[in-house]
Amino acid sequence: MPNKDIKFLTNDLEEDFIKLKGKVAAIMVQDLQESGPWWTGHFATSWKISETPVEPTKKSTARSKERSAYDVPLGWITDEEGSEEGGSIINQIRTNRFLPKRKRPKKVPLNKELYIGNEAEYAGFAVNRPNAKMPDIQGNPVTYEEHGKEHKLSSRDRNPNWYKVYTEHNQFLKTDITKGFLSAGFKTDKQS
Repeated sequence: MPNKDIKFLTNDLEEDFIKLKGKVAAIMVQDLQESGPWWTGHFATSWKISETPVEPTKKSTARSKERSAYDVPLGWITDEEGSEEGGSIINQIRTNRFLPKRKRPKKVPLNKELYIGNEAEYAGFAVNRPNAKMPDIQGNPVTYEEHGKEHKLSSRDRNPNWYKVYTEHNQFLKTDITKGFLSAGFKTDKQS
């Protein structure tokens, strides 16, 4: 609760903006989780809000188990007839997926940087970074976009450049910032 004495106005505003900064970051992470590719859920749960740049070093135990069980990378697994639409565990995960809960807002002073990144070791591939490749069924290295030419992509809009669209399209960022303001108790022009 803010102080009513005007001498505390600067401190109250700073505290409000620190909370707002954290809430906007948490909403952005949730939107990235909803938009991004989904195989086991490891990528969605690997988004991190940090005071330092986030490195893609986190291995997926589910991906490792699936690779050894089927000897193909997870995301390319098919049923016995070779159909992606069949009864594979991957398609069951895709259709029965649940997003993680929204991350808690991180309190970071206004003069410090706040980073959002993905720790999954294959994050570069999943965001379709140029030259980030993974092996296809035959073991040939392909980008996420090349993978999409052969298989149905698991990102929300099936666009291999989903991350670029999110980061370069101002409307998505504006929407998330607005959601942050609303969740922090600020009102929009339409609510006044």
